[in-house]
Amino acid sequence: MNILDYLEMRGDLTFAERPFNEVDNLIFSVLAYLDMHDIVTDEFVFDVSMKKLCKRYLELGYDQSYIVNNPKILLKKIVSCKRYERVRVGGYCHYLSQDEQVQFSCATFMLGDGTAYIGFSGTDDNIAGWREDFNLTFMNVTPGQNEAADYINRLCGFTVCPLRIGGHSKGGNFAEYGAAFCDEKVRDSRIIEIYSNDGPGFNNTILQSEQYAAILDRTLKIIPEESIVGIMLSGKVKTKVVRSTGKGISQHGFYRWRVRRDCFEEANRLSPVSAFMDETIKRWMDSLEDEQKKSVISAVFDSLEASGATTLNELNSNKWVSYNAILKAVSKIDPDVQGEIFTSLKKLATAGKDVLWDEAKKSFDRFDPSKALTDQ
Repeated sequence: MNILDYLEMRGDLTFAERPFNEVDNLIFSVLAYLDMHDIVTDEFVFDVSMKKLCKRYLELGYDQSYIVNNPKILLKKIVSCKRYERVRVGGYCHYLSQDEQVQFSCATFMLGDGTAYIGFSGTDDNIAGWREDFNLTFMNVTPGQNEAADYINRLCGFTVCPLRIGGHSKGGNFAEYGAAFCDEKVRDSRIIEIYSNDGPGFNNTILQSEQYAAILDRTLKIIPEESIVGIMLSGKVKTKVVRSTGKGISQHGFYRWRVRRDCFEEANRLSPVSAFMDETIKRWMDSLEDEQKKSVISAVFDSLEASGATTLNELNSNKWVSYNAILKAVSKIDPDVQGEIFTSLKKLATAGKDVLWDEAKKSFDRFDPSKALTDQ
């Protein structure tokens, strides 16, 4: 059973009959991906129902099928659910800037039970958004993270209800950062729950801050058993590993997470693949200085943007023009930076081999020849 099945099985139960749960959290994180232009304003006026949102979305002909996890699928299903008929949406904010390297989108959902859920969108197919994802590896704070904290503060000037905050992918990172670094009074008295759905973590500066420590007891990170995105960088929050029907990066897709009644189906641990990737990436990141990370990431994305494309879809639709422009841009990269890229990739490969060897050594250390002979 996935979240779509959950809507069919549990959608007739109101929040009064069955309180908000972790599956509802993911559902509102999915809705945060919706293009709400000309439907929901940026004002904190909550007058758009799920039915009105769906009706206008379809009338405007919005097509977000370019997103691997198309939110339209869930939107069309949710309108028939009694559980969400009192939900109202407002405060839609969407900001994208290639120059500022930021892609930020969110909305607030008044649940009808006296609480609100702020949903932060993850990255779509905009290159600026993907660049910001990678910027998390060397920047203490990104423009999108600052926007998240500011948004929470602004909302709290218009409503006094308790807040739940969450997001999927980079949106989960924004949810954690925004909750930690919004105004102290808001953080300590208004926020009741924070969810990061397979969102990347933070660098040591954030992890060691008093603000981050202040939200640990209210934060849940949910990651699939073969997580790749959610294991990036580090975190200290409680983490739940859940079962998924996908493999590898496809597990990042929220429609693949397995649901049991009012919660996700829990896995025993991260898969060996995810654990291997986690250790490899951490060793690689530790081996590079922040300036090296910045240099490599800037060179790669400068080359992508040199193609003239602003989205991955545009990049893919005219491959030869895009690739030729990228190759031309790469050839102009400073030789020292080219060397850093090569060194970075070499360190990644080395880190992987080290982890593989460590795992093999552990197996050898556990091996008992006498027991093996007995078992035959």
